[in-house]
Amino acid sequence: MTVRPHKWRDVAWKRAIADGAGDAIAYFMPDLASDMDTAREVTGITGMELPVKDSGSDKDMRVSDVFLNVPVKGGEDWHVACLAEQQDAHDNCFAARVFDSVVRLRASRPAGRVTGFAIYTGDSKDVNLYTETCYGLELSLKFRTFHLPSYSVGELREDKRPFARVMYAGRLSLGTEDDLLLREKYAVEILNTTDEQIYDRRQRKFILEFADRIFWLNDPQMNQKVREAYKMQTIPLSEYVQEIAKEEGIIEGMEKGMEKGMEEKAFEVARSMISDGLPAETIRKYTGLDESSILSLR
Repeated sequence: MTVRPHKWRDVAWKRAIADGAGDAIAYFMPDLASDMDTAREVTGITGMELPVKDSGSDKDMRVSDVFLNVPVKGGEDWHVACLAEQQDAHDNCFAARVFDSVVRLRASRPAGRVTGFAIYTGDSKDVNLYTETCYGLELSLKFRTFHLPSYSVGELREDKRPFARVMYAGRLSLGTEDDLLLREKYAVEILNTTDEQIYDRRQRKFILEFADRIFWLNDPQMNQKVREAYKMQTIPLSEYVQEIAKEEGIIEGMEKGMEKGMEEKAFEVARSMISDGLPAETIRKYTGLDESSILSLR
C-alpha cells in the first residue's frame, strides 16, 4: 500500500456518526438519549455538514466535524459536536481542536444548549481536558472522550448495539494499515457477523460502509471478492443492477438484460466465495442465490 489513508479513515468515523446519528447518541451519550424525543429525528446542523466527497485518495481532502441537532422532550433541541480522530500516535492538538469545535458550535447556537463527545484512537489516554491560560485569562473544557485502544475486542464483539459494531470494526483496524491480509480478514469478519436479523437495512448500511472505509477496501490490492460483497450490501440494489448493466454492455432500461447481468455477477461472486471455503449460508446471504444454485457450483 503506497498511501496511508488517515484522512479517509477520519471520514469513516464521521460518516458513520452522521449516517447513524441516533444510534451514535444512544451509544456514546445514553443520558442524553434517554431524554430524546423519539418522534423527531436527529439531524445535521445546516451549514455545518460533512463536506467530503467519496474518493479513495486523501490528497487535499478536507475532513470536517459532525454537528447534530438532538430533539429532546419538551420541544427543545440540544446541539452536539461529534469529533473523531484516527491517529497512529499521540496528538498534542487534539484537545485544542475539540475546544475549537465546541466554541464554533456555541457561537452558531447562542440560545441553545451545547454538548459533545470525541473518539480518539491515538496512544494517549489523557486527551479529554483542554486548558489555556494567558495573562489572567483561564479557559478549561472537559469533554467525553472514548479512547478506542482501551476497549476490549472481546467485549465489543459481544455488544450487539449498532454503534458497538462500528467501534468493533474500528478497534480491529488499529495497526493494520500495512497488513492487507489482516484487513481483508477483519472486513470479512464484520461482513459475516453483522446479522440482518439483528440490524435493519439502515443500520447495516452505515456499519458496513464504515468497515469498507476503515479497512480501506478501496485499495486496488484488496481482494475483489471482498470488495464486491461489500458493494452488494451497501448500495441500493437498483443502482447495483444499473452498474452491472453498464459494465457488461447491457442497454440501460432493459429490465430483462439487467436482471441477467445481476444473476451472472451473483454466480461469479458465489464461485469466489466457494473457492475461499465460505459456508453455503453465508454465500446465500450475500448473493441472494438459493441453496440448489450454490450446490450446483461446487
